[in-house]
Amino acid sequence: MTQDFIRFIFSIQSKLKKINSIKLNSYKSKKKSKTDPVTKSDIRIEKFIRSKIRSKFPNHTIFGEELIAEVNNKEFEWYIDPIDGTKNYLMGLPTWSNLIGLYKGGKPLIGFANFPDLNKFYFSDSKKSFLVKNKNKKLIKSSKNTNINKLKIAINTFNTIKIKKIYNFFKNYKGIIKITGCDAYNFCSVAEGKIDALIEAGLKKIDVLPLVPIIDNSGAIITNWKGQRNFSEGKILVSGNKKLHGKLLKIIS
Repeated sequence: MTQDFIRFIFSIQSKLKKINSIKLNSYKSKKKSKTDPVTKSDIRIEKFIRSKIRSKFPNHTIFGEELIAEVNNKEFEWYIDPIDGTKNYLMGLPTWSNLIGLYKGGKPLIGFANFPDLNKFYFSDSKKSFLVKNKNKKLIKSSKNTNINKLKIAINTFNTIKIKKIYNFFKNYKGIIKITGCDAYNFCSVAEGKIDALIEAGLKKIDVLPLVPIIDNSGAIITNWKGQRNFSEGKILVSGNKKLHGKLLKIIS
């Protein structure tokens, strides 16, 4: 069954190329207090992905970033973020992505992260995670580094270092820290072993859930800052391995 879902995801990826190439950059903000942009492309891409899911799996539940949830059979739930990194998309930066995740019985089954401007995508089956670039598929594994003083740590935005305890840790840290602004690409880079850890705050569940299967099956660990799998507060820790994750939880929790 998993392979049927993988083939379906691949069919969506091939058809997304044309839609992603048409940039509809006019936007409006979803919030009045600050700019949280949604573009016409966000809506167009989500409608396309939903239509493909409905045509193939009409009884499945679909949750998306921009449109109202379609609640049907709760055993299978799809999560769609049509453009993760909309600000990057608007600014012509290449790390925006299309995210799709499938859960069965509340547990992650497969994940998909497509980066059109980078010409590559990541996906997971039920056991492993892969990178596909220029039609070449490569198995990916997360970092085994457990040395707390020699880590490559990513932060996506200033949201993380607004928290005093995190700021104090980073202020005195002698390893490599980078505020990347790369959104989902950070998660995939941990899965690929290029980054040892990612510390995030201010995320929505839809930003995270499609990526969980890719993280899990690469050998990396993803939880909230309390070590739990509840992502509703938006505080996320991703580590390359279990031992490192435990060390970082003691620092940030």
